[in-house]
Amino acid sequence: MDTNYYLTEQPKKRPGFLFILFLVIVGSATLGVSISAGYVLLQSPETEDIAEPISITSVHINPLAVPINPQDPNISDIIPLVKDAVVSINVTVAGRPFSNASPGSGSGFIFYEDDEFVFIATNSHVIENANTITISLNDVDNMPAHIVGYDSDSDLAVIATCRTYLEGKNYVIATLGDSSIMRMGDTVLAIGNAMGGGQVVTKGIVSALDLNIEVTDPNRRGRLSLEVMQTDAAVNRGNSGGPLLNHLGEVIGIVTAKQMGADIEGMGYAIPINIAYDILLRLKTEGPVSQPFIGIGHEEFSEFMRSLFNMPYSGILVRSIFEGSPAQEAGLRPDDLIIYFGGVRTYGRKEFVQALSEHRPGDNVTIIVHRDEEYVEIELTLGAIRH
Repeated sequence: MDTNYYLTEQPKKRPGFLFILFLVIVGSATLGVSISAGYVLLQSPETEDIAEPISITSVHINPLAVPINPQDPNISDIIPLVKDAVVSINVTVAGRPFSNASPGSGSGFIFYEDDEFVFIATNSHVIENANTITISLNDVDNMPAHIVGYDSDSDLAVIATCRTYLEGKNYVIATLGDSSIMRMGDTVLAIGNAMGGGQVVTKGIVSALDLNIEVTDPNRRGRLSLEVMQTDAAVNRGNSGGPLLNHLGEVIGIVTAKQMGADIEGMGYAIPINIAYDILLRLKTEGPVSQPFIGIGHEEFSEFMRSLFNMPYSGILVRSIFEGSPAQEAGLRPDDLIIYFGGVRTYGRKEFVQALSEHRPGDNVTIIVHRDEEYVEIELTLGAIRH
């Protein structure tokens, strides 16, 4: 039987229109209605003349090994060492009331095991809000898995499956490398459940190191900052949570996002394993991370608003105080303007969220607010939101 590829007719180009660039978390590929989790970064709008993308349908005849370039023996030698540590993840996520759950997919890799369970590293956005989770080592047999813990701030998660489910199946523990010694131009490989269609491997280089990207998290209706490395290895929806490998087949990163646009190619991002590993171990041991909680409704009082209302500072404007919250106990009031949080000047929401993320529940922080043309110093003990 031949494998057939079908191309839909490509429509004619239309006049330029407003185009918005998205940074989309690649782990949210769907097999129907798109999964609700995922990150988007809005870029400056540009006008482009583009055609709608062609649609390609691929048919898998048999469950084959990860596709590789047979002309490159180095890659051929690496793939068998690591592919049995890589898992495809499929989830269903609850929709709105009276709507069906939507399917989604992502990737992960085995990094630890004990007498009862095998533990898999992935991205938080891949499994967050999932009703059901299944994993597959060979893209054929699906086994149930459960969430051990996840941390939205780092976009990392740990899931587990019973070792009994893996009896008779080939699997290995991934070998972890040292992301701190990676250089721009070093060869890397990405393996993942691309587009939910099973394991695929791509090759590229390290394009940049020590980057900080800001992404929008729809689950929290906010933004978070991730420290990443950049690669031009092709990554697509469904690759999220999968490993980025060095030339020895060691995991040096966890794929988390890509940037998309008509004039953008080869801009994928991975969390360095040296940053991720301690978090993964903590999640495996302690479960879901508790996030610090203040208990205020707030909005950004921007520099523009400061100028408009002739105020001395920009900052975070407190709109409401939650009953029984740390904010209420500390004496914060509506219309307080937070200008310092834990010693950090909060010019706007970005600095406020970053400062808050550097603390944990139970920490005591000093907040300086501008209130009725005076400066008030407030001591506050952070509460906890447990995922």
